[in-house]
Amino acid sequence: MNEIRLTWPPALPFSAVLSRARALDRQAISLLYKRFLPVVYRYALARVGDSHTAEDVTSDTFFAMLEAIGSVQANDELGFAAWLLGIARNKALMHFRRARGQPDTISEFPEHLEPVAERDDPLHILTARESWGEIAVALNRLTEEQRNVVLYRCVLGYSADEVGHLLGKQAGTIRALQFRALASLAQYLGIEERGISARERRRGQGHEPRR
Repeated sequence: MNEIRLTWPPALPFSAVLSRARALDRQAISLLYKRFLPVVYRYALARVGDSHTAEDVTSDTFFAMLEAIGSVQANDELGFAAWLLGIARNKALMHFRRARGQPDTISEFPEHLEPVAERDDPLHILTARESWGEIAVALNRLTEEQRNVVLYRCVLGYSADEVGHLLGKQAGTIRALQFRALASLAQYLGIEERGISARERRRGQGHEPRR
């Protein structure tokens, strides 16, 4: 396993990239695009269930990112990821509204379409509120270890072994941190515990092997 691939380029801290991106520096924006393209596409595909539509949602998301990057309030990688996924969430909602000929003022997924997304997907928790302020407050209440685990495990999709190697911890400890972090976020955001499946509970308690 190559540890370097797990981290932001050490000579270019994420905060520096974000600062340059706010000034519309093309290289910085390209780095953000490469970093988060797989995340946004995975999120979109889980929600719309069609690769072509997911590509459209992903494209719309990054166009919107460019338009709003100068005013983004996030200061770190996890916060930025949550902000970007919030945009993706809205773009997916707009897709469903257009498909049904409904106005863009509906605030939630149509009830019969929501199962397209996995209800126990950890990203569901990071996009559970339309207000960025609510998400930011909840994320800031996590410990630094929990934030790192949410970023690498839930957002970037690395295995527990990989994140354990990166953070110097056992894979079981990483799974437990993930479980506690998601449970805390669900509590802080006042959402149902359906966002954490029974399978995740078993993983967090060390009863089920995980990649």
